[in-house]
Amino acid sequence: MSDVPERVGFEDVARIEEGTAVLRQEDYRAGGGACRDAAVASAQWHDRLLDARATHAVRVRLLVALADAHNLAAWTCFDTGVNQAAGRHWARALELATEAGHDDLAANIHYRTGRLHLHRGACDDALLEFDRGAAVAVSAHSKAILHVNQAWAHAAVGNVRPALECLRRAHDQFDRASEVADWARFFDGTDLTAMTGVVHTELARTVDRAHSATAIRLLTAAAAGYGPNMARSRALSLIALTTNHLLAHDFDEAASVCEEALEASRGIGSTRLADRLAPVRGLAMQHRENADAAGVAARVDAFVRD
Repeated sequence: MSDVPERVGFEDVARIEEGTAVLRQEDYRAGGGACRDAAVASAQWHDRLLDARATHAVRVRLLVALADAHNLAAWTCFDTGVNQAAGRHWARALELATEAGHDDLAANIHYRTGRLHLHRGACDDALLEFDRGAAVAVSAHSKAILHVNQAWAHAAVGNVRPALECLRRAHDQFDRASEVADWARFFDGTDLTAMTGVVHTELARTVDRAHSATAIRLLTAAAAGYGPNMARSRALSLIALTTNHLLAHDFDEAASVCEEALEASRGIGSTRLADRLAPVRGLAMQHRENADAAGVAARVDAFVRD
């Protein structure tokens, strides 16, 4: 990369924003492993631009651009299992977003930090971050993201009423949403459908497997709605869908969807896929007397070993 200029203008900030947008699309399509090194390098190098002279308006926009760059760097680290680095980048992102006074970006950072906690099973820590994000979120779209993730955290520990209430709020806020920032553009109707399906998946797992019927309908629709530019999200939806067919004892369908999930996961640089597959294997092994369920466990084993 070039030397730091003496003065930074709007065109310099625009280049950071454009670069982050390109890397974010690569993350959606091919996973954090496809762009983590570039995202981390970009965030770290462009921090140096804060030493350059700039007007107040340019500096504020620069702070937002840098916060978003670190937010993406953190996400790609999380997606590849480098959680300590993810935490450092999110801390830096939140510092920059706070200095810029950009509450919606701060809310997004809290959301993503919460997802790391949720992924490792620390539901209380996850809910704390989601609550912090919801408290500062300004736009209806940002609030919808936080509420649906609050629902996920509640469902993961079997809190039915709070989970369903947060889901209701998420859908209500999503219906009111208008303008959407680039860092939150992933959260469209398809993603809301997928997340709602995931919440019902958790309720099926922790409370009553009857929730699987709703989850199967929603996750089937979401998997069909994701295009190739959102390959990781599609793979994650198919993994959750496999879980629900196992919970519903639809073992032949579980085997079919599992094969589709594994095929969708190949070539995506995301350790979260294998992490999400581990409980699928465990659930399938509970029914290993069934040939289809045993086949699911064997195929997941083979995928993880590769």
